[in-house]
Amino acid sequence: MTPASTSAAGVRTGTQSIERAVRILREVAMRGSAGWDLQELAARCALNRPTVHRILRCLVEERLVEQRASDKRYLLGPLNFELGFCVDSRTRLVEEIGTAVQCLARRLPKMAVLSVLRSGDDCICVARAGRAASEAAALRVGRRVALLSRSSGVAIAAALPPREARALCARSRQRLTHLSAEHLARAEELIDTGRQRGYVLASGALWHGVHSLSVVFGPVAEPLGSVTIAGWGEAWPAGTVRALLAELQPVAQAITAAQAALSAGQHVATGGGA
Repeated sequence: MTPASTSAAGVRTGTQSIERAVRILREVAMRGSAGWDLQELAARCALNRPTVHRILRCLVEERLVEQRASDKRYLLGPLNFELGFCVDSRTRLVEEIGTAVQCLARRLPKMAVLSVLRSGDDCICVARAGRAASEAAALRVGRRVALLSRSSGVAIAAALPPREARALCARSRQRLTHLSAEHLARAEELIDTGRQRGYVLASGALWHGVHSLSVVFGPVAEPLGSVTIAGWGEAWPAGTVRALLAELQPVAQAITAAQAALSAGQHVATGGGA
């Protein structure tokens, strides 16, 4: 083997190790406080057990992963939290989103309001307020879930360019084996209707008895996240949807403006999206 080919092989090996470590971190994040057993995690990542164990040992040493003493399951480590606070623009954006969500929830006392940020094919809940509807109760702040598992994530998928959305759906059908084919089909239908409407209205389509309305924020065709209003009860009539949109859309627009200003290094405040 020539020096050049040896060098190229080394680069590929190094890149592969990084890709595998990131894959493991993403899956550990998805499980939250439940954590992963080593064998389960290896199967989930489609890697052999010795490889996963070797990578986990390194991640534990670097505090990116920790192993719970009581059951030996693996969870995210504190270094992720510490590094996240160093992303100043995103930290300040989350603060703006939290303020906007709290203000909106006060204006809609019978509803739950939540916001998520996109993270690849997943999303992370960054703010929640108001009454607990099923979706909001399940999606606590800090939880990472697949985009197509929640209407708040489906709204993000609907705002993507069609080709990108189709690729996301294809990956999701392979990856989200714990979700039924019926659920994924409904999610894809909501993506199509959401693209046409400019918002996603899920009247019990993904969660029985829970109705939600989601609007995205961020640049056109590059959604950063979404804001969702959710509630129990009968399906919302058209008049209610229009009234909720009148509350929700200005909030999403204000967050979009806040993100643009923060990216430009300016100080902004959403003012609750009023």
